[in-house]
Amino acid sequence: MQKEITVKEVESTINEYNDIDEPIIVKRDNKEDLIIISLEEYKKKIFLAELDKKVLEGEEDIRNNKVHSARKVFKGLKEQYGY
Repeated sequence: MQKEITVKEVESTINEYNDIDEPIIVKRDNKEDLIIISLEEYKKKIFLAELDKKVLEGEEDIRNNKVHSARKVFKGLKEQYGY
């Protein structure tokens, strides 16, 4: 469950946690302005967003026939790197 706190409660609330294992919503004037997540969770979200972007780019390349055969790719790698 999410925890909702005011800006004034941020520091004391964060100090209560050894690890932030769920999002903390910070409210100001009864508006949800900020969410606090762990650095690990942030990095995971950034990684997944980048992965989604790369998958969409790959799918677009497939639709536009910007692909290479596996034989060509592996032949080129063998020629370049010798395996």
